[in-house]
Amino acid sequence: MHRILWMLLFLGLTACNPANMATDVAASEKAVDAFHDDANAGKFDDIYFASGEEMQRSADVAEFEEFLGAVQRKLGKAGNTTQRGWQVNIVNGRTMTVLNMETIYEKGRAVETFTFKSSPNGPVLVGYNIQSPALVIN
Repeated sequence: MHRILWMLLFLGLTACNPANMATDVAASEKAVDAFHDDANAGKFDDIYFASGEEMQRSADVAEFEEFLGAVQRKLGKAGNTTQRGWQVNIVNGRTMTVLNMETIYEKGRAVETFTFKSSPNGPVLVGYNIQSPALVIN
């Protein structure tokens, strides 16, 4: 009985693999920095074409550029970003990392949610959400 319990505990711990989760979160944080760098430089199409098909299905490139352009007009350029939470899910062998970030823009603060899927070349953006009163007020 004890052997079975130990085996189940071992399998449970190896399936979670906290070391891989930390690596996924760190790589996704770097991808958030790259997103902000590209957005600040007006490279909205670069962000779009580097994103996953899940994100590209939600808007065409013109709509995506219009959306990020509106964010930049209303909030200005992104400054400091602080992680406020994360979640890593592994479903059917696919790792999905969700980062909740608080970003200080030139004209206000925003809470951003980035969703990345794992790939051999690093995290791929598949979802982006931004919430800020400044998007409505400005």
